[in-house]
Amino acid sequence: MTTGFFSVFAVLATLVLLACGVAILPALLVIGAIVLVFSLIAGVVGFVLRLVGWLLALVLIVPLMLAGFGIALAVGVALLHAALPLLLVVGIVWLIAHHHRASQPVAR
Repeated sequence: MTTGFFSVFAVLATLVLLACGVAILPALLVIGAIVLVFSLIAGVVGFVLRLVGWLLALVLIVPLMLAGFGIALAVGVALLHAALPLLLVVGIVWLIAHHHRASQPVAR
């Protein structure tokens, strides 16, 4: 059943593969074109979403972050001003107590 180097089955299989491959080529080209179009659309949509995300970050997140920083700074300054008299009184009491202890003679 062999003629030379190739068997009849191998030659027939090669011819069938070649015929089916040539027949299927237009369908593969159409499928490839559709995949290319969907890939391009997905790339454009991804780019637009990134652009919208950056604009959203610039328009909303940055001002809110700066406002939050301003509020935190204002609260910190307010707490410092509220605590300053208390710290001053505690410091004076501490100084009086330590000065009073240092001035007493040591008993023998």
